[in-house]
Amino acid sequence: MADTALLTNLTPARRRIAFYMLLVGALLPPLNVFIVTISLPSIRASLHASTSETNLIVSGYAAAFAVCLITGGRLGDLFGRRFIYLIGMAGFIATSFFGGIAPNAEFLLVFRVLQGLCAALMAPAALASVRSLFGPGEVSWALNIYGTGIGLAVAGGQLLGGILVAADLWGLGWRSTFLFNVPVGLAAMIAAPFLVPESGGHDKPRLDSGGVALLTAALGSFVFAISVGHEQRWAPWVLLLLAASPILVIAFFLFERALSRRGGMPILDAALLKVGSFRRGLLVALLFFFTSPFYLFFSLYLQAGAGASALAAGLAVLPYGIANFIAPMLATRAPVGWTRYFFGVGMAVEILGYGSVGLCGAYQINGALLFAALFIGGFGQGIAMPEMIRAILAHVPAQYTGLASGVMNSTLQIGSAISIAAIGSLFFAVLGDGRAAADYGFAFAMVMAAIVVALTLSMLLGLWSASRHEA
Repeated sequence: MADTALLTNLTPARRRIAFYMLLVGALLPPLNVFIVTISLPSIRASLHASTSETNLIVSGYAAAFAVCLITGGRLGDLFGRRFIYLIGMAGFIATSFFGGIAPNAEFLLVFRVLQGLCAALMAPAALASVRSLFGPGEVSWALNIYGTGIGLAVAGGQLLGGILVAADLWGLGWRSTFLFNVPVGLAAMIAAPFLVPESGGHDKPRLDSGGVALLTAALGSFVFAISVGHEQRWAPWVLLLLAASPILVIAFFLFERALSRRGGMPILDAALLKVGSFRRGLLVALLFFFTSPFYLFFSLYLQAGAGASALAAGLAVLPYGIANFIAPMLATRAPVGWTRYFFGVGMAVEILGYGSVGLCGAYQINGALLFAALFIGGFGQGIAMPEMIRAILAHVPAQYTGLASGVMNSTLQIGSAISIAAIGSLFFAVLGDGRAAADYGFAFAMVMAAIVVALTLSMLLGLWSASRHEA
């Protein structure tokens, strides 16, 4: 069925069911960041993982996910989004299973990276199919549902991870946070062929393997060097690896330009970069997802510093997740004229919340004040994120929506991978040999300060980009 026929040949209810089904593949990847983050202290103790290995369990997954998301979006455009979604889901199930039975940290790291790669194949389908499934009047609804789903992944992942570790079902402990994906993924694979129509698959298959290799090497060298640098005392080989990253980034852009001139199909198409709002929006998105270290280091602060259980840590972050969940739902009920203000207002509220959470950590404040700060931060992000996504994709030509969705999601995850590695290094450097709650609280406060700086830059760049477009 051609993409243009989906709007006329499918009932509204049928199109929404298809979107919800694709949304499963979009939400499992972030869910598996949060569900694993809350179980990291248990993983670290069980597998005797080092500081760098602990960091890489999250940042390695995020890096693989980031690099391959663009290719995942492109593959959906080329071979069919439902087909690639199913391929990715099958791989995600398999890698989750092997991660769940990992005998050591090294084995887990390998399958964690592979899990991120498979996640990148199934995740782009939901956003890439929005314009195929919905008319202009429904696109905002779909994007708000997507944002609401992200909020649900935040709240559900943290809480579910805490519940699974605490329940210790069949003695599995943290392993159940990986094995949980197996029945969920199998159910999605069985249902998707019946509920999701095929879209995409109209272009001649041409893949940019050179671009993928260069981008993988650039991001991988940076993330790995930053993750192990503190532990390796910034040995010369670490510094060389770090220095290689920007050189590889330059090589990537030069390769993409040359490939485009030869008539090839680069993963970062020059036609997309000519869309000013999209080009500027990528930098906004990169900085926007510098919030990712919050989840990891809030959990470590509570469990390793304050001595809280995994379940208590999962419950502690629930106000953030709930606010992140309900904010996009409330945004859909606001007058249409208010939409243009959502990004700036949401970001300001989010910055206020994150700064307050950092102060709570620094001064060991819990209870109602911490609850309120978390709720404010989550609410701000829930308002800002759907509008940011809409602004980035709003002026992208229809034939590039799959690729653009992959590039945008990849940029978000690159921000996640870089920030976890870099700010994680800051956390452990500030923590040093400290093991008291106050030591963890101060290190966590420094993490939140770095995040606030990144969010402030993201907000200012986003507002500047919007003003340029209006002008």
